[in-house]
Amino acid sequence: MSRQKAKTERGQTPRRAEPTSLRGGLPLTVTRPELLSDGTDRDFRKLVHNLFAFMARHESIRDGHARQIGLAGVEYTILISIGHLGLDGDVNVKTIADHLHMSGAFVTTVTSKLQTLGLVEKNQDNVDRRRISLVITEKGKALLRKLAPYQREINDVEFGPLSREDFQAISRILETLIDSSDKAFALQRYKSSIKEATKVA
Repeated sequence: MSRQKAKTERGQTPRRAEPTSLRGGLPLTVTRPELLSDGTDRDFRKLVHNLFAFMARHESIRDGHARQIGLAGVEYTILISIGHLGLDGDVNVKTIADHLHMSGAFVTTVTSKLQTLGLVEKNQDNVDRRRISLVITEKGKALLRKLAPYQREINDVEFGPLSREDFQAISRILETLIDSSDKAFALQRYKSSIKEATKVA
């Protein structure tokens, strides 16, 4: 008598195999029960594809905001981030990099371009000469003030469907998804490095 059969006869339910495929032979792309609907990942795929569609549209809108003041999309994003974060205290490259989930080297390159355009100043700390703070110039503030009426109208339409509760919930969810996505990306890089090492060996 097999071990599995013996467990069943003693009243224990055999462990169900983890679902790995859909009807039609397509493999599941997730296995967590919370992400499956009737054993399929169709709702998950729809969510992912909707995220792609939203982000593509939002990036186009962001680039449109930037064009209104003669900047590239990422230049505008970093400029307005310096302004808003500066309301809470000193801003430096690390502050911006952490806020926007970008590399410090990339932020340094863009802020240097903004400095060349006269939109950002880099000030050296009197005590720690290595510490550089970023400040929007009056020229930079003037551009953001010029953009604001146009920007408000577009943003109010884009996010018009959200209630206050929706807004707070989606903000919280996105923060947790960014954190888990960083972990997933790290896992993906690790598994890729193992695969490459195996090829070399």
